[in-house]
Amino acid sequence: MEVLAARVDHFRNITSAELNFQRRNLLVGPNGAGKTSCAEAIAVALNGHSFRTSEVQMLVQRGSEYWRTEATISLTDRIPHRIVMSGSHRQRERVQLDERNVRVAQLGARFPVVIFVPEDRDLVVGQPSVRREYLDGILGRSDPGIQRILSRATKILKQRQNLIRSGRPDKVSLDIFDSELAKASIAVAVAREHLLGYLQIAVEQFNQRISGTSEAVSLRYVRSWNEDPLEDLIQARVDDIRKGTTSIGFHRDDFIIELNGMPAKLTASQGQVRSLAVALRIGSAGVLERKLGEAPILILDDVFAEFDRERAMRLIDLVDRYQTFATNTERVASLDGWSVFEVNGGVVVPT
Repeated sequence: MEVLAARVDHFRNITSAELNFQRRNLLVGPNGAGKTSCAEAIAVALNGHSFRTSEVQMLVQRGSEYWRTEATISLTDRIPHRIVMSGSHRQRERVQLDERNVRVAQLGARFPVVIFVPEDRDLVVGQPSVRREYLDGILGRSDPGIQRILSRATKILKQRQNLIRSGRPDKVSLDIFDSELAKASIAVAVAREHLLGYLQIAVEQFNQRISGTSEAVSLRYVRSWNEDPLEDLIQARVDDIRKGTTSIGFHRDDFIIELNGMPAKLTASQGQVRSLAVALRIGSAGVLERKLGEAPILILDDVFAEFDRERAMRLIDLVDRYQTFATNTERVASLDGWSVFEVNGGVVVPT
């Protein structure tokens, strides 16, 4: 997949920009200039979601009534497709694909995007919820069947939560919800474990290529129950009611990243954490390409600021198979052949 061109109107601090892209694209500008907003607009056009906010009203330029992004895309069929997405303070976002109205949910699986942001270090050192979201984001986009399993599991969990917080949960209802939650949690865990099995190989290889080392990487899934989630749910029922929470299930699972046999969360240096985080993101690109049949677009926000020159060069070689949009505060001397766009005050100028 490749983004051939884009138009951005009244999006954050960008009043208007019409841009043509190549395979390698670098957006350069000082902090606050709009380079990340430009990359964000591309992501919004492709998958309908911002990687910076869940509130679409935040995308409207100050003093404007609406925002609009448009992208012309070539898939493996080599037929150009046009996506137009717009929103305002008053109305929900609207999406058109080739002049037909579509739902936002239809975009992610057809036009995959993989985004790295500096906060992705939390994939390694952050809370378990960050790693669960990472896995579920890949699964949900790559397999509609697993997305349905995730949605059902989330619905069951919410129903159980509402019941135990009702003040007088009855045993019959709890038995039903515990049984359903146990089955759903096993299904989600199996899907996540299968995904980690694939990522294990890819992430280790990518991390070694970025870091220039032979470091061993292990991704180990940790379930929140012992052998039988239903048995553990029943045993935890009294405490769960007292605390108003559900302590066992897919929503409490995690995966541990080990580097040379030690938990990376506790022992990895900042450079090792950054390399692992990028390797996890690029690993997800491989999964999506294999499942969807389209190479994702890569958006790398301030990634070169995270690496020394040697690691940056190795990363550039690693992402060569994907169309890439990178942002940085200054030009990167090693990026020969990249199209450079200078961004300042919301104005985007090809150079």
